[in-house]
Amino acid sequence: MAMYFTVDLDKLAARCLYLDRLENTWGRRQVTGRIEKFRAGISPRIPRVYPH
Repeated sequence: MAMYFTVDLDKLAARCLYLDRLENTWGRRQVTGRIEKFRAGISPRIPRVYPH
């Protein structure tokens, strides 16, 4: 059985807090580096157990 998920890309991108930092990147290393730098500057939320 296949499952399909759809998203509204504009709404999803609007929630991305580091999207402006990804502008003018040339390759995968630059993207990865900028995301890592962003993550180092924030306090991530505490992971929770997914109820199932």
